[in-house]
Amino acid sequence: MIFPDWGETPDTASEEAALPMFREWAVDWENRSFALRGGQPYLVSGDEALKIWVTKALRPESRRFVYTAWSADYGNELASLLGGCVDQGILESQVRQYIREALLVSPYIREVDGFSFTKTGSRVEARFTVHTVYEAFTQTTEVLIG
Repeated sequence: MIFPDWGETPDTASEEAALPMFREWAVDWENRSFALRGGQPYLVSGDEALKIWVTKALRPESRRFVYTAWSADYGNELASLLGGCVDQGILESQVRQYIREALLVSPYIREVDGFSFTKTGSRVEARFTVHTVYEAFTQTTEVLIG
């Protein structure tokens, strides 16, 4: 048979079961450092850990293709919107695309949808829902466009 995989559907339940629990170091966003418990950094897991990963992946300093220490899959391209398109519909479409591309590289994230946008001056706030292998949560990110 030339294409032996045709017609077969992957068993997504077994793929998800094979994923270990997602863990990430807790972050103190105000002080831009690890959160401490008893003077020591600590790990969080599940959706709490994914919220931290999503926030980091969408931060301006997490630009894709800039740092050779990171995989080309990690990060975002939202900074390329700075000084770009002024049409609100096209801008929202690009923000939606860049956010999805940044987040769907994680095998723990199934879908990113439910986008809503608020434009204030030269900033656009995107609010969206992240569906994970655990549950779903709402996330916001701010994009500088001008």
